[in-house]
Amino acid sequence: MTGGHLSMDILSDPKTFNPALASETSSTQILGYLFRGLTRESPEDGSIKPDLATSWQISQGGKRVTFFLARNLKWSDGAPLDGRDVLFTYQDVYNNPKVATPIRSLLTVAGKPIHVSLKDNYTVVFETAVPFAPLLEELGAEILPRHVLAPAVSSGTFNESWSIRENPRHIVGSGPFMMTRYVPGQIVSLEVNPHYTPPPGLKPSPGCPLPCLRSIDLRIVGDANSQLVRFLAGKGDLYGVSPSEMSLLKPAAKRAAFTLFTRGPGLSESFLTFNQNPRSPVASYKRAWFMSRKFREAIAWSIDRKAMISIVENGMGEPIYGPVSPSVKAFYHQTYPVYRHDPEKARSLLREAGFLLKKRRLFDSSGHAVEIVLLTNVESPQRMLMAQIVQSNLREVGIKVRVVGLQFNMLATNVMTSFNWEMLLFGLTGVTDPHGDAAVWKSSGFLHLWNPREKKPQEAWEAQIDSLFEEGSLEMDPEKRKKIYDQWQDIAHHELPMVDLVTPDGITAVRKTLGGIRPSPLGGVVPHITQVYQKARIVHS
Repeated sequence: MTGGHLSMDILSDPKTFNPALASETSSTQILGYLFRGLTRESPEDGSIKPDLATSWQISQGGKRVTFFLARNLKWSDGAPLDGRDVLFTYQDVYNNPKVATPIRSLLTVAGKPIHVSLKDNYTVVFETAVPFAPLLEELGAEILPRHVLAPAVSSGTFNESWSIRENPRHIVGSGPFMMTRYVPGQIVSLEVNPHYTPPPGLKPSPGCPLPCLRSIDLRIVGDANSQLVRFLAGKGDLYGVSPSEMSLLKPAAKRAAFTLFTRGPGLSESFLTFNQNPRSPVASYKRAWFMSRKFREAIAWSIDRKAMISIVENGMGEPIYGPVSPSVKAFYHQTYPVYRHDPEKARSLLREAGFLLKKRRLFDSSGHAVEIVLLTNVESPQRMLMAQIVQSNLREVGIKVRVVGLQFNMLATNVMTSFNWEMLLFGLTGVTDPHGDAAVWKSSGFLHLWNPREKKPQEAWEAQIDSLFEEGSLEMDPEKRKKIYDQWQDIAHHELPMVDLVTPDGITAVRKTLGGIRPSPLGGVVPHITQVYQKARIVHS
């Protein structure tokens, strides 16, 4: 029996094949096929389901969770997978301060790492100093093969292991697929993992075991327009549609034999943020602008979000004014006023902050002309167009903006490593539980973009957010948790380290030969990759 082959395009090369080190979607979108955690999140409602674990028991008022693993699990190289791999992953990798993993900040409870122990090789016990509400969700972090990676931890070379120079066949995972080929700038090829064991509760596709697909090709096409042309030419099975492309895709759907699924506002958000990092090479007078709350607020009032939705999103999207998408009903909070397009209010705030407008150009109190370089990723025509709208909007208040588009990986290096940037237009994929954004919002977070990995909070409001995220992670009552994260959203809206812009409607074009498709508000149209199949290519035994 066979479920055929899936082909789709991706925008960027991966930066790493090591899931413990991955923090950007160019890597995680590939590694998601290769690795699994103890738990997984349901794309239908965000509930937590078993994955490598078959079940769990919660005790001691929520401070202890005991996981039970299936006894037939194997790695893709055929080696057994058991609790020793789980212990190695958490104890030797995620809790190891010598490993540069962004996951650690999500697994710190009351300032302490989660304690992990084995009851036996199939029973793993997680203990926290205090109850930790997001624990089940965070234990979806990828489990790593002890028999392959333990030597790298022992020798201190783990941070260099499984780089993109590694032979893809040496990457050992537990997911439904394994990597067989990587040609930089061209393709990542996956084949079915013959040792894969599906998680409990997943139903097989008609005529197929799980996974149904036998192989997947991810073509690296670093331009969204080229991806669209390829999809229309029949060279891909799935295509993430920008609302701006609907006028072209709607009339082509019948002829090109694909279906358009529209799911309403998604989890993703676009935003502007400003470099407040004292370790950066940015001129100190510019950093002083960015650290002024009134300056950031003036930017928020300058942006014409309705124009962005109309021009960039073809009218299919919503403006957002805080860090939680309207689609996340359990935590969405908007009792604060919205930032509408109001250049006069923006100019008033800039005057209050000590800026002067002379002949339609803005100057700070020291006489520096306010000129800013705005970075975004060049692969996304939507972000490039949004950046041009920002450029035009800020020109109305006297700010000169130079838009620079960089390839995604170069952009990530500038922002996260060299800190060589001024203003950034970027996006996040979004999460269903705010704790999943701890790496962004906690001052010590790896993705705390405006000032990453602070040793202590630079601002009092950052310390407040740190406390709220800590409190929210400990509170087990859902209603009380929401009130805690409501306070975070209020602070984020007031202080504006990130000026939120718009969230587009989620739209996917799916080739009609593709089966196992089930649109959901949180998980796109592919509820679980193992259930997808090619209708025309299934051979029944």
